[in-house]
Amino acid sequence: MTSLLALWNVSLTLSGMALFALTLLLLARIHEARRLGRDRTMRSELTAHLLAGHAPTRKLTRAQSEIAGDLTIELAELMRGSDRMHLLERAAAMGVIAVLGRRLHSRVAQDRLTAAEALAMFDGEGQALAATALDDPNRDVRLGAALALAQNNAAPSPAFLAQKLGIGTTERSLLVVSLMRDLAEADANAVQALLTLPGIAGETKVAATEALGLGRLVETTPLVTWIAEALSGDPALQPRIYRALGQMGHPGARDAVAAGLSSPSWEVRAAAADAAGKIGLTDLLGRLSDLLDDDYWWVRLRAGEALAASGAAGRDQLVRAAASGPATARHAANAILAERQLL
Repeated sequence: MTSLLALWNVSLTLSGMALFALTLLLLARIHEARRLGRDRTMRSELTAHLLAGHAPTRKLTRAQSEIAGDLTIELAELMRGSDRMHLLERAAAMGVIAVLGRRLHSRVAQDRLTAAEALAMFDGEGQALAATALDDPNRDVRLGAALALAQNNAAPSPAFLAQKLGIGTTERSLLVVSLMRDLAEADANAVQALLTLPGIAGETKVAATEALGLGRLVETTPLVTWIAEALSGDPALQPRIYRALGQMGHPGARDAVAAGLSSPSWEVRAAAADAAGKIGLTDLLGRLSDLLDDDYWWVRLRAGEALAASGAAGRDQLVRAAASGPATARHAANAILAERQLL
């Protein structure tokens, strides 16, 4: 009987504990539902304030300020021009800059990055706060802040950013080209100056060159040519230089491209052949035809494409190579002619 009583008591205890836990879960669910309801109401009210142009009658609570910060980030991504400008003015009046400034000290790197990107949209105080993220311990946050400042024409000088971000040394992201392009749109001369500044890493100069090439700033071609020659000992960087030369399409790059066609590096030869075709260097057609017999398929392909893009003279070179060239050249030339339907 004693054992049965003990079992009964244990069962009651467990049932009571289960009932208590269920009650807590229900209360938590009710509390969460109320909180979400309050948040939805606050989001609706604050959205109206941000979009309609009238400020709240009372000072925002901490919770409201945080929601206003989130809304500003979301809405600013959807707006451009004067609409975004008015939104940011209303957000600043509601204290959103201070909210985002606090987030720059978050332990979560993504939160710091998002805050820096949003602050860069605000003139004055906001952009000054965003600039402090250039000293963030996380490299992605530093680069993101630089990109955001550049996109809003508020970035420091290219030389300063190159040193601050460690471009070419600790920072090798391909996003650096996007950064340089944004900087070049604001001040092409400052980006161009990087090409001749002492102490600037070769990777930085290559990124600047690519950015200038994407912008088709043809007056920079002599400097780009100089860089191509100066970096002749670094085959890892040279292909990017030749791609930039091809994007510019300026015949002033002829000598550098001709040198690249004879490079011992197949990557450089391929990039130089591609540049020759894009620039339209018809006096190099014979050299391109010789590359149809190159040991590397990628070089043969780029040479063939360059010849195909060089008008009737280039197509004649392909036809001759297909008919009487070495076996490798015949195969490459026939493949290009068939692919381009030039047979």
